[in-house]
Amino acid sequence: MKVYDSDLLTILFEKNTDCFVQFWKTSPQTYDDLKKEFLIYTSFYKEYKPTNTLWLQENFCIPLSADMHNWIEEHVNIPCVMYGNKKVAFVVGKDVLVHLSVMNSFKETKSIISPLHFATEKEARIWITETKPKPITNNKITILFEGIDEEGNSIIKIKRPSSDISNTIRSFGNLIEENNFIKTNITKFTQLTKREKEILVIFSKGMRHQEVADELFISVQTLRTHWKNIKNKLEIKSLAEVIMYVNSFDME
Repeated sequence: MKVYDSDLLTILFEKNTDCFVQFWKTSPQTYDDLKKEFLIYTSFYKEYKPTNTLWLQENFCIPLSADMHNWIEEHVNIPCVMYGNKKVAFVVGKDVLVHLSVMNSFKETKSIISPLHFATEKEARIWITETKPKPITNNKITILFEGIDEEGNSIIKIKRPSSDISNTIRSFGNLIEENNFIKTNITKFTQLTKREKEILVIFSKGMRHQEVADELFISVQTLRTHWKNIKNKLEIKSLAEVIMYVNSFDME
């Protein structure tokens, strides 16, 4: 049964599965438009109180900011749980990076709900109606080069089990984050000497100054001088930043 239909969003209520199904006909272009649709969605959720909800994100292409994350949590997620929501499923849209921002929104706000993300509507519906989700049994990845498009861009196809779509998207996000870190910090990194890079790798393992000095057969004072130079060159203040450099520049 159709309960709402605008230029952007359609909401259906499926009584047999006690589920709201939302389909974005056209993606909102502004956060104001998105908020308007979400508030309407929430009002209908209050009226019908379905246990489940399914978001079909194929056409959704507006990335979510941190402020938008918090707004959705306060005005959509928390109220809908109060109105009876138990399960939320998303079917991934065409824009993978936008969907990554959707996934991150639940993590960064420590959301009251824990949705699952699926490659197909069929898989999402199975999860909604099943009491015991099927475990992932195969996570093999295949990467295929499919040639060059008319604009001269390489076309790469990645094949991975659809049941593992969440990890696939997160892998893309990690790769892009790492690539951006390299581009931003390559100039700083190239200032390091061979010895400083060696020390950086050892420090990334969480070793203490004396342990590092002993491993390198140098005095603690010499090590501290090296470490001071490393921190000044890279502008780092924490172990997490050390590990980021080591991982991003493949120093292990």
